[in-house]
Amino acid sequence: MIIMEPEHSLLNQISRKEVELKEQYYDICREAEKKIHDARERARKIIGDAEKEGALEEAVYLEKGYKELAAQIERIIKTGKAEEEKIRQKGEKNIKKAADRIAEIIIKG
Repeated sequence: MIIMEPEHSLLNQISRKEVELKEQYYDICREAEKKIHDARERARKIIGDAEKEGALEEAVYLEKGYKELAAQIERIIKTGKAEEEKIRQKGEKNIKKAADRIAEIIIKG
């Protein structure tokens, strides 16, 4: 039986080492899962922040576009009114000439 004791002791050492390595393995797995979880959370936050920033920049870009469009519309309206006034003034001058010409034709008859 003396021969079995060293074997028994060696088996106990192997068994303890196996338990220790399993614990280390599970600890490493839990740590890896936590790192993966944390990385996913950071990625979600980065994506969320990027979406918010993109939406803000979109709003700024659209607002700028609306202002430019409103300015163009205002310029078109001013140009149209100026042309309208020129045509009206020219028409008023021509009405007098036309009325005089019509009267002249009627009088000469």
